[in-house]
Amino acid sequence: MLLVVHSILYNSGHLVCGSINTVKQFGYGWKQCVSTLPALAAIAAVGAASAQVTVYGKLDVGVSNTSAGGTVVGVNQWENSRFGIKAEQEVSKGLKAMVNLEGKISDNVGKMAGFDRVATVGLTGGFGTLTMGTQWTPYDNATWTADALEYNGFTPFAGGFWNYDTGNTTNYYGNAKNSIQYATPDMNGFQAIILTAPNVPAGGTTYNTSYSGIGLNYAKGPFVMNFATQSFNYTPAGATVNGWVLALNYNVGAANLYGGFNSNIDGALTETGYTFGVKVPMGKDSVSVGYAQDKQSIGGVDKTKGAWGAQYIKSLNAATVAYFGIQSVDSVNKTAAGLRINF
Repeated sequence: MLLVVHSILYNSGHLVCGSINTVKQFGYGWKQCVSTLPALAAIAAVGAASAQVTVYGKLDVGVSNTSAGGTVVGVNQWENSRFGIKAEQEVSKGLKAMVNLEGKISDNVGKMAGFDRVATVGLTGGFGTLTMGTQWTPYDNATWTADALEYNGFTPFAGGFWNYDTGNTTNYYGNAKNSIQYATPDMNGFQAIILTAPNVPAGGTTYNTSYSGIGLNYAKGPFVMNFATQSFNYTPAGATVNGWVLALNYNVGAANLYGGFNSNIDGALTETGYTFGVKVPMGKDSVSVGYAQDKQSIGGVDKTKGAWGAQYIKSLNAATVAYFGIQSVDSVNKTAAGLRINF
């Protein structure tokens, strides 16, 4: 989710290279022009001649070693590689229509399982933003903002803190398919989000047949707080899972401090967790360290698992970073290093 992309205008049947747009929370992209791209042109043409189309992506390749599985060279050692397209068009003054498609690059030959991360259409304006399709849940958005390691390959959340950040899809990404979401405009730092997917068809899977969630966010000055709830069913006859997560972030100047708590009740099982971490910027580089603990309680028996992670991110240019990190999950250790390039 962290990229910078190229702006391309579709006008009178031609693609015209525009300025590079910096997307909030994204990295920086290469200053290069896409002269022909039929799929991009087709998407732009669906809207109208004045639709603005943005194509973006990132590729992460590295080498990793785990105490349980040996050494591997491949993609997604730190961040998930992806490819995406965005388009927007002004419908009327102050109102825009938009579309977003994004898919994960899952192996070393560039294989994608379609646009499995995001596939939405929507409207945005002074009233807020309304989107429909496959999109990130409020619970997922709050969960990753609690992580000093950016919810990536060295995250301590692998110890269990992320167990219920599944959404209602079978890919466990934390997104919700067949969903509709409304987000209010920013109200002096406050924002509310509500998402529902009340009638997810079986369609070959009974996983998470319904899903709903609410997010309450505050971001102003050095302080960020995100709170979210979720409720879903694994199967039509199964118990309803109810959960919440609270994420905190405070910028003290020399460092960013992170913390979070969550709880999910799944029938007879109650799972709770906490996390804390720190990210220290060093110019364009950074060092991050985090810890998380997860506790499962069922029938009076508790099972606790702890995990920690650390990473060093070195900026090589506006689009490229080198990374090195360590992760330890219940005594299984991983080290990895590689390159991630935004485009």
